[in-house]
Amino acid sequence: MMHKILRRFCVTTPIMMTACAAALPGSADTSGPGAAYGPFLAARYADTQQDPAAAIRYYDQALAADPQNRALLNEDFIAAVVAGNPQAAKLAPDVGDNALAIMLLGNQAAQNGDFAQAVKQFQSLPHDQLSGLLAPLLIAWSQFGQGDAQAALATLMPLTSVSSPFSGIYLLNAALIADQSHDMKDASTLYGEVGNGAGAPNLRLAQVIASWQARQGNLDAAKAELNQMAQTHPALASALPALISQVKQPVINSPIDGLAEAYLTIAGSLNQPSQAALRLSFLHFALGLRPDIAAARLLLANVLTGSDQPNADPSAKLRQQALEALQPIPTTDPLYTTAALQEAALLASLNQPAAAVDLMNKLLANDPHNIELLSGIGDILRANNQFSEAIPYYTRAIDELPNPPPAGAWTLYYDRGICIDQGSGSDWAKAEPDLQEARKLAPNQPFVLNYIGFTWALHGEHLTQARDMLTQAVSMAPKEGAIIDSLGYVNLKTGDTKAAIKLLIQATEMEPDDAEINAHLGDAFYADGQKLQADYQWQRALALKPDAKLQADLEAKLKQFSPPT
Repeated sequence: MMHKILRRFCVTTPIMMTACAAALPGSADTSGPGAAYGPFLAARYADTQQDPAAAIRYYDQALAADPQNRALLNEDFIAAVVAGNPQAAKLAPDVGDNALAIMLLGNQAAQNGDFAQAVKQFQSLPHDQLSGLLAPLLIAWSQFGQGDAQAALATLMPLTSVSSPFSGIYLLNAALIADQSHDMKDASTLYGEVGNGAGAPNLRLAQVIASWQARQGNLDAAKAELNQMAQTHPALASALPALISQVKQPVINSPIDGLAEAYLTIAGSLNQPSQAALRLSFLHFALGLRPDIAAARLLLANVLTGSDQPNADPSAKLRQQALEALQPIPTTDPLYTTAALQEAALLASLNQPAAAVDLMNKLLANDPHNIELLSGIGDILRANNQFSEAIPYYTRAIDELPNPPPAGAWTLYYDRGICIDQGSGSDWAKAEPDLQEARKLAPNQPFVLNYIGFTWALHGEHLTQARDMLTQAVSMAPKEGAIIDSLGYVNLKTGDTKAAIKLLIQATEMEPDDAEINAHLGDAFYADGQKLQADYQWQRALALKPDAKLQADLEAKLKQFSPPT
């Protein structure tokens, strides 16, 4: 959560925030400093709810009531920086020696064309921790902005030979400065050293190296660089044709672009959960300097949603903020398709499936054979219970598969089979071949085994085989309550009520709010003669707001089988 991110930021990078632990405003007074207490607590609560805009609004109110509270000023400033709120620029001059405030003031000076003042600001950054590592990049680009490329290179070159994770970043920026100053000899040498030590390229590095190679007439090498990047990062494969078509365009065109690139590079190099607030701050700085960096917008959306963190649970406010970060990317940008796919996923997660499908259909019009787009639209429709509408998209995706289909295509057959089975005019006889094809492609996939085994049990078919299949699925996914439920259900269907009750109790403990699992446990209790327990479990399942079909089934059972009161 944003609140936790900010608190970790205080602990792990104190040099960035000199007064992070804000003194609580007094709570006794109803005017003056005491009046800040309510909005201060409201701001903290907004932090916990991952609502940065509300947090800043309440911090502003608290600071207005207690304007001399320096720690509160810092809290307001940091919240604004991390959220990319314009309030940060208004507060920065009053914050003092906070490193982020110094950076922001330096950025403003550079944007105003006062690169001498920008150099002074960046030179005043603390020399230890992350700000000290970032400072040479900011100083060098500001020196270049003053028209002194040699001074800029002199700032960076001694750092390129130091054994440090940042030495490669200094080398890359030195190459960019030499390139911008039309020093082709030094640029060629520096880019060569960057390429030799880069390893698998990330998006931005690949763009920089490929641009240089293409502008030197080596288009084949440029294409190879971008192709290698796309192979390493398959999510960017859709951007490859556009990246190649624009490969001769320089990535950097001005000192301001260079400052923005420095912030983006550092943000991209930080990958620990505790560094999320720093990453957000630097990305907002990059976009404040150069709003058209699509790579920064993509990374910003990823950080906001925690897409690289397995247990991330971003609030709707953060997902909306991520959506707003992506939307300015124009259709002419090489990364537009990649961004639009993220936008569609965010729209779907914000309960706007129609808008998500509309956006993806526009992409599909220009790329009608794209399996990723076809299956993506199907996934959104299926998640919205529009099963019949999803089937044609899955069918088109399957039609694009090679023969024989790759193992990874099991998901397409699995998803289409589910839609055929659950859509209007449900037809298991037509759905089962798809599920069996998915099983053929992925014989040990527990969800495929579960779906087939459970559906067989529902239809009273192949019960022994279904039990064996579900036993295998449980062994592969022992923490999946839904699969344990299926095994319990098939045991119930075969008459082993004791085993069924044991498994279904385990499933309800793992998924206590699942109406269907609770209903199955009620069925097992009833079959075992435990009428009171069955009644309770059916009542509980009904209280969990099941779908209309299960609700009708539960109400009928309760009416027919409930013990008299």
